Amino acid sequence: MPRSAPTATAPTATAPTSRARTTVASYLKVRLEQLGLDRMFGVAGNYTAPFLDTILADPHSPIAITGNPNEICAGYAADAYARFRGFGCLYTTYSVGSFTLLNTIAGSYVERVPVLLVNGAPTSKETSVEQNAALLYSHTTGYDLVDIHMFRPITAACERITNGGQAPFQIDSVLTAMLTDHRPGYLEVAEDVWRAPCIPPRRTLRSGAGQVVTAHETRDAVAATLALMAQRPKTILWAGVELQRFGLETEFLALLDAINAGREPAEQVRFVTTSMSKSVISEDHPLFDGCVTLANSEIQSLVGDDGLILGLGGWTTSKDTGNDDIRGPGTILAANGYVVIGASFYPLVDLAAYLEGLATAIAADERVRPTPLSTTRLTRFGAVTVREPAPDADLTYDAFFGALGGWVTSDDILVVDAGFPLIGAQGVHIAAKDGFVAQAAWLSIGYSVPAATGVACANPGKRTVVVVGDGAFHETCQAVSDHTAHGHNTAVFVLANGLYGIEQYLVNPNPFRNPPVAYPDPMLNSPYPYNRLPAWDFVALAQAFGALGRRVSTTADLAAVLAEIRTTPERNFVVEVCLPTEDLPHALAASVAGSVGEDEIENPSWPPVEIF
Repeated sequence: MPRSAPTATAPTATAPTSRARTTVASYLKVRLEQLGLDRMFGVAGNYTAPFLDTILADPHSPIAITGNPNEICAGYAADAYARFRGFGCLYTTYSVGSFTLLNTIAGSYVERVPVLLVNGAPTSKETSVEQNAALLYSHTTGYDLVDIHMFRPITAACERITNGGQAPFQIDSVLTAMLTDHRPGYLEVAEDVWRAPCIPPRRTLRSGAGQVVTAHETRDAVAATLALMAQRPKTILWAGVELQRFGLETEFLALLDAINAGREPAEQVRFVTTSMSKSVISEDHPLFDGCVTLANSEIQSLVGDDGLILGLGGWTTSKDTGNDDIRGPGTILAANGYVVIGASFYPLVDLAAYLEGLATAIAADERVRPTPLSTTRLTRFGAVTVREPAPDADLTYDAFFGALGGWVTSDDILVVDAGFPLIGAQGVHIAAKDGFVAQAAWLSIGYSVPAATGVACANPGKRTVVVVGDGAFHETCQAVSDHTAHGHNTAVFVLANGLYGIEQYLVNPNPFRNPPVAYPDPMLNSPYPYNRLPAWDFVALAQAFGALGRRVSTTADLAAVLAEIRTTPERNFVVEVCLPTEDLPHALAASVAGSVGEDEIENPSWPPVEIF
């Protein structure tokens, strides 16, 4: 994954003269090449064709144009690619294409993934005629400039390019904002402007130049951190997602080394991760102490009155903190450009400077001696020991993830979808740094299968392994054809229980209880019809997309297919994993007896005596 945001480094061959000219399409092409882009994802349309033609016309351009079955597959692929390469790029056509990408770009915005959306637009003449003569052209709604209005709230910068004179400055502005803020950018280019003349690129782009930070706030935050550590010496570190997004893994490990300098292993301070940050540091690291949910109850159990959690780059998202506001006297949270220490707030603090300042201060101050917390009560995902199933036993979530955990290696990258796959996969040991990918904050179902396209394109030396529910697979199954087309050896495991399981669990978990509560209202005793899925022949579908299709229903079946995948490195697979409808990953099964569904609370017979 990216060490830092990309910076354009390719020098200009000669200093441009006042008469030097290029085209808008060539200008954007060169800027993307300078920033290291080697692949674009999208669905072709006539409004972007001049730009794509410009790339194709240059046999020396490193940029490959990757077509996708639809825009949502392209958006997820670009997002996943950008997580490894620093930024990604999408091309689409006006409205009918770009509207589909609102979901994917919003996810990239929330999870701080720089993706450039290049949207071709009607010509300037067509726009003028539509505005003044009431003629509605194809792909237009009649609402003035609707596309750019929609993307402004979910991008770092948006520009509509309608003339060559302004184009270079607009392009540079969007690219710089995107790379500085680590969020998507949007360029809308009128079709007739692509070939318009403009000045060539000058100098190189720099991300982060002029970014406002406050040095004294950083110093004050470091000092306050040391003061709280002196009061609460028992410490555990939370390695957050920003360590990966901003390329700060090395700085985190340097801080960990400074804290533990000269200590015996048993006396060393350890660290945890959460769903958003799983594998930002290799889980083989000797001080890794588990992937957890840092809800308030967990923090209180772990920290007590004399402990401290030092969150470094961690976001307080629902999956990471169990929907709790975890700010309190025993937490320090450094992320999003600020530091919160108890009730004190330190704005405009650069995370890298804070990490480096803290490591230096701890090494120099012998009075601050953080000590490890006892983590025996830490609720780790996967901490429950699952009994080894019989070879011919029917598969369950626990049996599947238990087998997967012993099969995934450091040469694999595991991509999981939202819902039960994300929850169940947290206990799978990931040896490789950045060997786990999930959209754990936006949580759009269907992300994983097309994201695997981007992961494989960015990591050609590794195998991409996908775990997806059957409902999510219904959303974006077409991406399997991309795996085949690009020669990827991706393995997609479809966890097929015939149900939108996570939706049923949230609204009414009663069907998952063993045994279920016998409500007077029979609707509450079984899965709702609208959460049930139509039955698909996943094996036949895989073959239609050019993959090898397999179906497994027992642990012996799964073991055989896992062995086959390893001995067939040149092919991609889709494996239907048949699971009971009422089964749950153990992380949920352990709490389902006391959990409360939204519909249950509203029921007159709540609470049933069986639960309490």
